[in-house]
Amino acid sequence: MTLQTRLLIGFLIATCLTGAVATVVGITIINSTTIDEVQRKVQQDINTAKLIYRHNLERLEYQLQFIALRSPIHEAILSGDLSPLEDLRILIREGTEQSPEHMSLDMLTLVDTAGRVIYRAANPDARGDIIMWDSVVRRCLEKQVPHSSAVTMPFEVIIAQNPKLESRLRIPIVKTPQSIEIREEVLTDGMVLRAAYPIRDKTGTLLGALVGGVLLNRDYSIVDTIRETVYSGEVYRGRHMGFATIFLGGVRIATNVITTDNQRAVGTIVSKEVFDQVIEQGQDWIGRAFVVDDWYISSYTPIWDIDNNNIGMLYTGILEAKYRDMKRNTTLIFLGIITLGMVLAFIISFGLGQSIIKRIRILKQATEAISSGNLEYQLPPGRSSGFDIIDEAFNNMARSLKDRDERLQKAFQRITRTERLASLGLMAAGVAHEINNPLGGILLYSNLVLEEMPADHTARQNLEKIIYQTDRCKKIVQNLLDFARTPSGDQSPLSINDVILTSLNLVKDQSMFLGIEFKTELAENLPKIMGDASRLEEVFLNLFINASDAMTGSGTMTIRSRLSSTGTIKISITDTGKGIDKAYLPHIFEPFFTTKDPGQGTGLGLSITYGIIQKHNGIIDVESEPGKGTTFTITIPPTRSDESTEQRRYSAAREDNPIG
Repeated sequence: MTLQTRLLIGFLIATCLTGAVATVVGITIINSTTIDEVQRKVQQDINTAKLIYRHNLERLEYQLQFIALRSPIHEAILSGDLSPLEDLRILIREGTEQSPEHMSLDMLTLVDTAGRVIYRAANPDARGDIIMWDSVVRRCLEKQVPHSSAVTMPFEVIIAQNPKLESRLRIPIVKTPQSIEIREEVLTDGMVLRAAYPIRDKTGTLLGALVGGVLLNRDYSIVDTIRETVYSGEVYRGRHMGFATIFLGGVRIATNVITTDNQRAVGTIVSKEVFDQVIEQGQDWIGRAFVVDDWYISSYTPIWDIDNNNIGMLYTGILEAKYRDMKRNTTLIFLGIITLGMVLAFIISFGLGQSIIKRIRILKQATEAISSGNLEYQLPPGRSSGFDIIDEAFNNMARSLKDRDERLQKAFQRITRTERLASLGLMAAGVAHEINNPLGGILLYSNLVLEEMPADHTARQNLEKIIYQTDRCKKIVQNLLDFARTPSGDQSPLSINDVILTSLNLVKDQSMFLGIEFKTELAENLPKIMGDASRLEEVFLNLFINASDAMTGSGTMTIRSRLSSTGTIKISITDTGKGIDKAYLPHIFEPFFTTKDPGQGTGLGLSITYGIIQKHNGIIDVESEPGKGTTFTITIPPTRSDESTEQRRYSAAREDNPIG
């Protein structure tokens, strides 16, 4: 099996495993997150429903308190004249709706301290019976504080309270799938929100209680308020998203769940699972439940009376279809993304595998190029395929080989230049010696003739020119001798920084240097060198003058000195002048070579400088780029008594051109 085939199979297996794991984990997270979110939502919904339910109980208490304070009830009890109580009949509502503006009740009864009925606003003729069986009334009279609770009342008792409630009491029981078994066909009992408020005279003596009630059978105000508050009329596929219901036992007596014939599902029965947990065990129930004709994410909570009897349930539910569709769509989108990701991952992996194979071939070609002598060869970064470390190591190796080759060539050029300059020095010394004596004779006899010649002689001016040009030739010859002569024996230990500063002080106030800014960065505590101070000053003067000429009297000259890592002393002089063409750099130290205009220089200054530095066992080099200035770098070994001249020169050369 080839490497390419192995990579392809490996990528395929890795992609499929990753996709399978991501699919299982993703679907699990989607299901769990959706279920948790819906359950948190219905838990919040049932809590809101409880608050609305309690608010209606408290509202009933406040209604009775308001009636007791605004109506002449205690006067009627004390006087026995009940005619003022006839005004209470307007508080009994005719329909099922309640409004905050009108305190409408289904029942309003006045009892004395024994619980005997004094007056019924909804049925004035029925009075004199004792209703201490009502726990809300009994506790109010015993503790003399308001009490309220939901209670269950039989049909006969409710009719005695208000005969007009008969139509709301009789609710046909409708069996639905998964509902509990109920033998009765019609529900006649009622769930009533009941409240009692104590009546006192001016001295605070208890006179009786005002008792009010609201029948919840077919009263949709609470459930509709819950739906509008919690779900804000949200609709999904033409159906309301949320519903609320009040149960008496397991039968719906008030709901906004709609049946298939577009009627409220009053009289339908709760499922057995919910009934057993909420009614039988008295625990909340949250989960998926079948309600009438569809599945809902539902929440049920028990309704307790004042004696802590479980008499019914409060329900809120969200239509499951929306979240089911949401979960399905999210799963499909996730599967689509996973599938697309797997395909893209395989394509990318396949491409990477191909790039690895291609990169191996490129590395092979690169090694062949290096072995053939092409040290310029570099691996292109844009074609990398994960072999960054190998690519970098290869390129570093190629650069190292190239740098070493360049240093070897540079060292060879320096040796060649040194040998050539040495040969030129010997030849110049010989020529200078041969020419120096005839020039001296010419200069001597010319001066003698000039002294004897009359001041007005016509040839006097020509003779003066002969003397001037002969003197100039003698100076050139002297420079050649300086270039070729061996160092004097008066070398002594000296500080190179002192030599630099002395040379700088000689020129910085000269007119040609007035427009130049000098920057010195001289390292402290440099070791001393063995040298001839006057000859080294000549070196720096030559370099300063050349820098000034290159900058045409305006620019920045930077002089630095430092101790290198190998212990040699390095001095650099950098100018911001016009620079030197690269074609001229190999010849810059040759005698009579100059880049200045004709008549502006002899071309011996840098040659003499080179010779002086070489005689001090040092090396001078130059770096320049046209338009960016020039840097001359001098490397001189410090004083070492245990080292020979050749060893010091070798140390300086090695520092300047390390070739391994």
